[in-house]
Amino acid sequence: MLCERCSRDVHKHVVCNYCNKKICNDCMKSSKRKSKTVRVIICKDCWSKLASRKTYKSTAVPKVQMEEDRRYEGRRY
Repeated sequence: MLCERCSRDVHKHVVCNYCNKKICNDCMKSSKRKSKTVRVIICKDCWSKLASRKTYKSTAVPKVQMEEDRRYEGRRY
């Protein structure tokens, strides 16, 4: 298989969630787990686009976890 970004022959590829290109590990800028089963991947081309980088970084903390953190924000233990 070929990487769609650098045209290198790779054994295993991953798919960028923003441009849907099949990329190799060298072209992958960053990846993280949004939840236990969902993995979010961004390539180096999408990282340079501010809109896609902003959406990638906003998926860092799920909304449910943020609401739980705010609930206990002002309490003393």
